[in-house]
Amino acid sequence: MVLSLAAVGVVMVASVAFTGLCSFNPDTPEQGPVQAVDDKTTLELESRSLNFPIRYVAPPDGWIPNSVRRSSIAGFPAPVVGWVTAQQGYIQLTQTGVDLPTATERFDGNLREPEASRTIGGREVRILRAKDDDIDDLWAVDLGDVRLLFSGRASDDEFRQIITQAFASAPFPATVG
Repeated sequence: MVLSLAAVGVVMVASVAFTGLCSFNPDTPEQGPVQAVDDKTTLELESRSLNFPIRYVAPPDGWIPNSVRRSSIAGFPAPVVGWVTAQQGYIQLTQTGVDLPTATERFDGNLREPEASRTIGGREVRILRAKDDDIDDLWAVDLGDVRLLFSGRASDDEFRQIITQAFASAPFPATVG
């Protein structure tokens, strides 16, 4: 029985090694380059199917957009774009048409308590934090026609920087009525 298992193990290793889809490196992993995505095109396509305005937020210098997808909040679609910051932090922006209390409560199923609010660009931005350090902070602002929810692991200055950039960004032209 042991010989049969050993033979099966050798065949599996040989099969996987042959495909080239697996590698083994016992050294410490290194950070490779961040792969950028075309967030502007994806958000523009999303804006055509949603009934609230979607903004393309140009990343600050040194930031790389590395993810863009559609999520949902309270059962309604919510596009999400994420950036690796210049200081190797990570921030994602979720845009939603859901009201702010519902959006913050149902953002990802994690409980966060309001901790503070800051005025950025003349607007009140609420900061919600969880008791669990493994749950990202949430910075939330209501722009009237859309709610912007920023989460991730970055410095307060980086959050302020991307929020300011978002306020200066115009929404894509409305195509859904």
